This record gives sequence, structure tokens and C-alpha cells, in this order.
Amino acid sequence: MLKTFRDELATLESKVAQHFSELLTKQSEFIIFSEEDLEHDIPDDYLECRNDITGNVFDVHPLRVNNNGILVVEADGGSTMHLIRLSDLSNITDQIILCELMEEKMN
Repeated sequence: MLKTFRDELATLESKVAQHFSELLTKQSEFIIFSEEDLEHDIPDDYLECRNDITGNVFDVHPLRVNNNGILVVEADGGSTMHLIRLSDLSNITDQIILCELMEEKMN
């Protein structure tokens, strides 16, 4: 039974990655939250990102998604930005949330 769950999870992860790629094919860039608005406002959406080197998990706000990657800003109140990949998000739920945010921003 557990192997079935792992197989189903792998299938879901593949489907989400494929959907993410399809969204980028339909629209080259998604502005989730404007970088200029960071001076006056804080984004509502949080995602968890995992550092590949240290394994540490930290909260980020997604700003922009394009073929170069996902631009995020750390949610600690600072202004540290990172360009990450979909696989850098710490779990499948956050990957799904990002796809939902992208769908909301489709032209």
C-alpha cells in the first residue's frame, strides 16, 4: 500500500510540473506581486523554499514567474530575493499553490 502512495505522489508531482510548464508555454511571464509594491505592501502569499545546500526551509513570497525561474523575496521582512526553480519549493502543496496563482494572473 505504501508503495502505491509513493507512486501516486510521483505521478502527482509529474503532473504538477507538466502543468507548470504548460502555463509558461501559454504565457511567458506571470507577475504575482509587483516588485515596486514591496516598498509599500507585503504580499499575502507564502511558500516554503528549501535550500539545496543546507537543507534549511524558509518562507518566501512569490513575485514573478518566467522561463528564467521563479523570483521570490524572503518573507522575513527583508529584501533578499532569490531566483528559484519549481523543485526548490519544499512540497507539492506549494507547487500547486504557485500554479493556482499563475492561473489567476493569466491574461
